[in-house]
Amino acid sequence: MRLSIAAFHFLVAASCLQTHVLSWDQQPDGYEVIDGPNNSEALSSWRQDWTIWKKMELSSNRYNPSDACNVYNILETQWTQRNFVQTFVMLNDRAIYDRETQQYTVDKYVDEMEQRVGPIDSVLIWSAYPNIGIDNRNQFDLLRDLPNGLEGVKKVVADFHRRDIRVIIPYNPWDIGTRDESGLEDTVRMYTADITSLTEIVSELQADGFNGDTMYGVPKSFFNCSKPLVASPEGGVPTAYLSHNPLSWGYFGGYSHFPPVARAKFLDSRHMVQICARWSLDRLTELQTAFFNGAGYVVWENVWGIWNAMNEREDETAKRMFAILRKFGHVVSTGVWTPYYAMKDDGLFASAFDVQENGESLYTVISTVPEDRTFELPLTKEQSEDGVRVYDVYHGVELQKQPSGVNGSVVTVTLEPRAFGAIYITRATDDMTQFCSEMQAMTTKALADYSSTRNLLQQQLIRSDHAEAEAESSVDGMVRVSGMDNWWFNVSGVQIEPVLAWTPNSDQFGTGVQFPWENRPWNNHSTRLSIQDFFLDVHPVTNAHFRTFLQSSGYRPKSMERFLLHWENRQGPLASWSIPPALEQSPVVNVAHEDAEAYAKFYGKRLPHDWEWQYVASNGENYDAYPWGPEMDLNKVPRVFHGKELPALSPVGSYANSRSTKFQVEDLVGYVWQMTDHFCDSHTCGLLLRGGSSYHPISATHSDPNWYFPQTLDAQHHNRFLMISEGYDRSPMVGFRCAKSIAPSRAMN
Repeated sequence: MRLSIAAFHFLVAASCLQTHVLSWDQQPDGYEVIDGPNNSEALSSWRQDWTIWKKMELSSNRYNPSDACNVYNILETQWTQRNFVQTFVMLNDRAIYDRETQQYTVDKYVDEMEQRVGPIDSVLIWSAYPNIGIDNRNQFDLLRDLPNGLEGVKKVVADFHRRDIRVIIPYNPWDIGTRDESGLEDTVRMYTADITSLTEIVSELQADGFNGDTMYGVPKSFFNCSKPLVASPEGGVPTAYLSHNPLSWGYFGGYSHFPPVARAKFLDSRHMVQICARWSLDRLTELQTAFFNGAGYVVWENVWGIWNAMNEREDETAKRMFAILRKFGHVVSTGVWTPYYAMKDDGLFASAFDVQENGESLYTVISTVPEDRTFELPLTKEQSEDGVRVYDVYHGVELQKQPSGVNGSVVTVTLEPRAFGAIYITRATDDMTQFCSEMQAMTTKALADYSSTRNLLQQQLIRSDHAEAEAESSVDGMVRVSGMDNWWFNVSGVQIEPVLAWTPNSDQFGTGVQFPWENRPWNNHSTRLSIQDFFLDVHPVTNAHFRTFLQSSGYRPKSMERFLLHWENRQGPLASWSIPPALEQSPVVNVAHEDAEAYAKFYGKRLPHDWEWQYVASNGENYDAYPWGPEMDLNKVPRVFHGKELPALSPVGSYANSRSTKFQVEDLVGYVWQMTDHFCDSHTCGLLLRGGSSYHPISATHSDPNWYFPQTLDAQHHNRFLMISEGYDRSPMVGFRCAKSIAPSRAMN
């Protein structure tokens, strides 16, 4: 059976559709927002129409804001109403975990972030995607496999709590293709079994809630009034779920007039919407949206190992605006909200938040124009009375009321270009001196004087730290690969995100890796190289080979977590561990990059470079897609397993007809993933993997991609695994083979 590449991919897609599981409802376009009025003349009718709609929407959904089991009335969950700043923490980020010392660095992370953006209210710690699916570990396994297991994560939670920061963990509802939780094998995964597992883990970690990845609202089956589990759906929240989803993310698209109004918060001002725009290259837009809505914001910079940082101006903007929203959080969350309280057609917009019973009001103002503006706020008769004080809380000064009309007055504030203003009115006698002094100090320097430059992080290919012994004319178990000049190295990454349809400016991000001849990370690489002759293992390193290495070298890894997990008698000393008889000649797996490097170093070898692996798999100057030729042939690779259990790995050499026709190297494709180069920037280390494997789970999605770790069988693609710790990285579907140089390297032009 011979297939073209296109036909092969069609069969894979068809297989996915056969395994397809219809899951949660998809979010309608623009459903998270209410579009603003066309202009100031339409403001009155716009406000009237949406006020009527709000009443009808709440009534038709039988929404009771006073119900004792409404999540906003439960004391334990009311912290969500002031949860303005949430940071997204990829646990592969070197700012939160030090692989060398094997220590979490929570205080270092918090200190650095709060220096930049001010206080953090919550963190979402992330561990599974995009690595999940490389083997059959489920999302909860990948939490357990973090350094020191759940006890280690529990300490991370406690460290954040010590800094008065709430902790959210992720829930991936589409993860139904990996291993079932023990004891729940006969229970429907989504959502029955998942609710059990998620509730137990949140309780064990003493975390504060969960983020419903890809979810448009979290169903009420997750909610227990007597012991509520805080849910924050990624895709917004429908009205029917509003009473038990106190948080939601806001990807605010689908509007025609800026700024959009947060639909969920408009229905109940106690709901905290956190604006999220991980791929944005102009976060001032999202920050202005948040300020106008009295909403929160997700600071997300490490996007699946791709660094898209906030710039200096955005950092300072967040620090200032959330200082105001946090100070007056009780007004923003419990007051009567009037979006578009005022608007000017030339780019000034204001919201009003009123706590009528005690005479407090906060007005949040934004300017979208590139020059200074003034905003004049007419005060009501009551607000103009003696004993009512008015503050420009953005600049930290008390305002003097100027007479206007018969019984009223006005106050005026100045806004910088594309900036913010805030007016606070109160009858209370609370001393505002300290807060005003803080804001005065914070706003001394104009926002425009802060840099708006956004630089890509530079990556470095991390080379082996040992000198290779020069190879002889032949090496046991290796073949000599004849090089060539001017070979075309053309390769692309297969990571899922950024999805081109969602992020058309994806070429502006540092996606992928940065080879030494490149000036920045790229997902697509194309260059001409001079390939030097080298030796490469005919087969991946086997369990038997690795046992010999352990016996000869005395090697012991820094971390024993998951080391050779498939071996037997692991409860005793390392010397007593044994290989299951059927696996003696199968590839050694459950080894970290450090373990593979140690093996190679002991034998005077190294891991192959990514271009060397491709050179062999594509048969040099033939530029074949597969080791056996240009077309996919399913008979030449192991059968693909889509189930929840892993395939048994057959002995190396079992698929000899899949060998590279030019170099006679075997087991390159569809067997086990194979390590090549690894790259680091200051936040992320990633390991390039080649060849794919015989395990490929299928996720439950309605119309989204298959979110599991993408396979790549052809020679012109690689995937990147985000490295966290030795234990976490050790996978039962990742092995390695070694290379050996013949003469001093001249491989790269």
